[in-house]
Amino acid sequence: MAGAFRSRGLMVAVLMLAACLSNQSRAADELQLSTDGWHSWRVASVTPPDEETIFVLIKSGRAEEIEIAGHWCRQRRHEAAVDHGLLSTDTSIDWLQHHLGNPSDLGEHALAAISRHAGHRALQILIDIVESDAAADTRQEAIFWMTMSGSDAAFDYIDDLLMAD
Repeated sequence: MAGAFRSRGLMVAVLMLAACLSNQSRAADELQLSTDGWHSWRVASVTPPDEETIFVLIKSGRAEEIEIAGHWCRQRRHEAAVDHGLLSTDTSIDWLQHHLGNPSDLGEHALAAISRHAGHRALQILIDIVESDAAADTRQEAIFWMTMSGSDAAFDYIDDLLMAD
């Protein structure tokens, strides 16, 4: 009887721990940028250093500016930024993708930020833009950011593109 009670207690403890971990990972995957001001998050980068920091300025509930802070670009100081910590590349890309078609510089900055993300998904977004019927300058931007990513896969794609008839 004592063994059965101990097993149930252990099972309850494991379930409670799983629920806590599930809530923590769910909270980390949700990117809520509703308050005005600067927000930041870190994301795995395609090249060293292995993380990039992305800054976003929210005004009246809308994104106004997107900046990438890495070893390769000069950054402004955003001491008052709300830090959202290290996010998954999917969570970050999902948020940034909503701003790609923006006619202002915001769309270009979102594209630049996506290009800095580690993983195949970021490169695939750039490839999709190059192969789409998007405006020529948008396709050129995607190629530019592929070259700036330093990714071997990006360089392989560009080589294939240049060798195509």
